[in-house]
Amino acid sequence: MHRYKIYGIILESEFELNLLVPAGDSDTVQDVITVRERDVETDVIRFLAEHDAVEKLYEIGLNKSAFYNRGGFYLIQNGNEIWVKIKEGYDYDTISVWITGFCLSIALLQRGVLTIHCSAVSTKEGAVLISGTPGAGKSSLAGKLLETRLRLLADDVAGIRFSNDECLVYPAFPFQKLCSNEIEKRGLDKKNLIYINEDKDKYLVPVNDIFEYNPQKANSFFYIIKAPVEELTIRKLSGFECFMSIRDNLFLHRLKGSWENSKEVIDMCMKTASKFKIYLIIRPENKDTLDEIYHKVLSLI
Repeated sequence: MHRYKIYGIILESEFELNLLVPAGDSDTVQDVITVRERDVETDVIRFLAEHDAVEKLYEIGLNKSAFYNRGGFYLIQNGNEIWVKIKEGYDYDTISVWITGFCLSIALLQRGVLTIHCSAVSTKEGAVLISGTPGAGKSSLAGKLLETRLRLLADDVAGIRFSNDECLVYPAFPFQKLCSNEIEKRGLDKKNLIYINEDKDKYLVPVNDIFEYNPQKANSFFYIIKAPVEELTIRKLSGFECFMSIRDNLFLHRLKGSWENSKEVIDMCMKTASKFKIYLIIRPENKDTLDEIYHKVLSLI
């Protein structure tokens, strides 16, 4: 079995997952999730049929979940097992993005751990999470913060775990997702990068030198949107708005279902929201305000 560290757990896999950080002999945490290849196609279809979800392609449960896509069939249960059947024409490398994405996020949810769709950086004051609508500038802001000697915790998904009532943000893996035009702008050689076969033309760029491998205490959460306004505004959220900011930015939020309204998930989101200073950033649609946002974010951390 191959062993990896991610989100404060050990992921044991029958096949290599090259994106992840290998676990050493001294990494003996009790939280272990195993990934195994099994013929689960029938089990997945049966489970989805029992929940009238065959056409929806997925069903998320806090004990058992299943989904299928163009790459394979996936069964996740008890917060510690991920079983995969790979479809013809695909291999371990091409489905690894789904294993480390949806499969792992579902298994963690079953363990009471939230994964947030965001960039996350480490500061002296703790972890700063940056999320937003597509094209709002989440990655650009994170990139600018990293230029000031901050460290990267997560480029796309961060793990939120509690330890003795302390909210900790756990690192994902030491890569940044960059579009092809950003790769060319930085003068990087695509031959040395990992191409992601996604809807967008993106590559994974290793960032070991600026990656933070240790969990960080929760500090701030910034959500960015673009709007037809003249000036940049930043507003601190409170109460129900904070809860919604966490709930609506769960990595699994796109897989809508009754699971989002379960008491367990609502309680986790409320508890998490109470540990962050949460801000809404509204930036003008047709104006470059990145520098202004950057300086205001630094003043609020």
